[in-house]
Amino acid sequence: MTQKFLDGGFMQETRRNFLIAAVGAGSCLVEMRRTAMAQQRKPGMPDPPAPAEPQAQDKNAPPQDPTAKHKVTLKRNEKEFRAGVEKLFQMSSELKEEVDKTMTSDVLSVRMYKKMEEIEKLAKELKGKVKG
Repeated sequence: MTQKFLDGGFMQETRRNFLIAAVGAGSCLVEMRRTAMAQQRKPGMPDPPAPAEPQAQDKNAPPQDPTAKHKVTLKRNEKEFRAGVEKLFQMSSELKEEVDKTMTSDVLSVRMYKKMEEIEKLAKELKGKVKG
């Protein structure tokens, strides 16, 4: 144990386990938040009323159905969110593979650090989409 600690192996193993746990916890939190938001949907802001003057109204436009518009928006947001979660999973898997390959260094590489920043940025974007 002391020889392993002196060689830096203990620190490297601890750091690797921390990164793996952090990436896993982050992806779990994103998924839990998405599930929670899907269960309690809040209605958006109401649409403004139609113009009072008949000549200002578009005669060729179909009547506005707020529920249909809301459903289209929700579907688009869901597609974007699912694509984002898939990308987050892919990026975290790539980071995990890179961490697993790095055996001898005692310091995180710049590439791994930048990858973690990208993952964090994407997770924040997804969190913003979930909030609405």
